[in-house]
Amino acid sequence: MGEIINGIDVEIMKELLRQVSEDKEFVSKITRWNARVSWLGSGFNFRSYVRNHSFLISEPSELGGSDAGPNAVEHVLSALGACYATGFVLNATKRGVRVRNLEIALEGEIDNILVFLGLSSEGHPGYKRIYAKAYVDAEADERTIKEIWEETVRTSPVGHTLIRSVDVVPEVRVER
Repeated sequence: MGEIINGIDVEIMKELLRQVSEDKEFVSKITRWNARVSWLGSGFNFRSYVRNHSFLISEPSELGGSDAGPNAVEHVLSALGACYATGFVLNATKRGVRVRNLEIALEGEIDNILVFLGLSSEGHPGYKRIYAKAYVDAEADERTIKEIWEETVRTSPVGHTLIRSVDVVPEVRVER
């Protein structure tokens, strides 16, 4: 086992980065992701299945749900925060910077929830703005931490998904 920084074996990380840069077939395996969401048969309760994991999605009680779990727009915030955290740890580790503590706080503003509810046609039902703030304690000076954060934001797959136009191809299949 090589040097461990932030719980990551640096030699294994370097080998993974080498493989990704040289092996197009391997890259094709890590660029397509899948999820399946099933309604649980009552109210606004759903289960998402991703690889060998599942998690509950539910609406808060003030929106008529059971509040049994985060709702979909909260999962968007969590996905962005997790992506930023992953990127920060990766970029810090690549620089040899040990992270003692990292927290990403996120807050999102929906443009017009009434569009989602079918009560308005003005604006759109998605986020108009998301605030993300990283709280970092690391063995590096402030400038280095800010550089790592900037690199993290610049290269975030989830961040780019949110700020760029993405082709979403919805379809429905009626099953009886």
